Amino acid sequence: MDLESFSTDRNYLRQVQYGSANNLNARIQIHKRFTNSAEVWEDFIFEHLPDLSGKRLLALGCGNAVQWRKNQDRFAPDATIVLTDLSEGMLEEARADLKGNKRFTLLCMDAANLEFADDSFDFVTANHMLYHVPDIDHTLAEITRVLKLGGAMMAANNGANYMVDLDVLLTEFWPAYGGLHTMSLKFNLLNGAEMLQAWFGEVEKRLYAGDLWVTEAQPLVDYAFSLPRVQQLIPLDQEEALRAFFQARIDQSGGILIRKETGLFLASQPKKA
Repeated sequence: MDLESFSTDRNYLRQVQYGSANNLNARIQIHKRFTNSAEVWEDFIFEHLPDLSGKRLLALGCGNAVQWRKNQDRFAPDATIVLTDLSEGMLEEARADLKGNKRFTLLCMDAANLEFADDSFDFVTANHMLYHVPDIDHTLAEITRVLKLGGAMMAANNGANYMVDLDVLLTEFWPAYGGLHTMSLKFNLLNGAEMLQAWFGEVEKRLYAGDLWVTEAQPLVDYAFSLPRVQQLIPLDQEEALRAFFQARIDQSGGILIRKETGLFLASQPKKA
C-alpha cells in the first residue's frame, strides 16, 4: 500500500493502525506528558461543547474516547451521548471505563454511513478523524442529515505543518524516511474551513496554544513507531538507535521542541441537502 492510502484505507485503519488503542495511546501519552500548554486538551474540548442537558450528541471516530472519559461526570445527567468508531478494538477501553454511565452509548460504525434517522442529534463531533474518511464531502452531508435544523458540530484537527520538527529529526536519522508523518493533510486547520462552509452557514476556528517540550527519549520513540510512515519506512530493529539519537539531542539541549498546530472548528447553521 502506498503511504498516501494509509489515512483512508478502511481495512488498514480497522485492523492495523486502530485494531487496538495501542498506537493512539502512544500518541496521547506524549501530548499528555510533554505539552507546555497551560490548559489540558480535554478541558479545551469540553469548554467548546454546548450544554447537553436534554440534548443528544453524536461523536464520530471517538477512538478510545479519552476526551469523553476524562469529562464523563461533567456532562448533564440527562445528556445522551452516542460514541462511535470504525474499530471495535478502539472502543474496548472506552466500554470498560464508561460502563454503568447511562449518558453514554457506544457503537461500532463507519462515519461515512451513519445508521441514524434524519434530524436525530443536536450536536456532532468529528475530532481528528475527517481525514480518515474516503469522501469528506459525503461524510459532511451525512452529518448535516442527522443534525437537527438548529444543530452544530465540532471538528478538532491539526495544522498542515503539525509536528514537522519531528519529521525533520526522523529524516536526519533515517534519510529514506523523508516526508511528513501527519495523516491530516486532507482535512486540516488550513483547508478545513472551506470544506465545512459548503455544508454550514457559519464556521469558526479556535486554536489551542501549546507545543511539545520532550525531555525523555523513549516516549518519543514510542510515538514515532506508532505512525504509519515510520512503520513502513524505518525498520523496527532501529528502535534503540533512534532512542539514542533522541537522547543525544535531549542531553545537548535539555529537551526537544516540537511545534504542534492544533485547534478546532465550530460549525453551525447546517445546510440541509
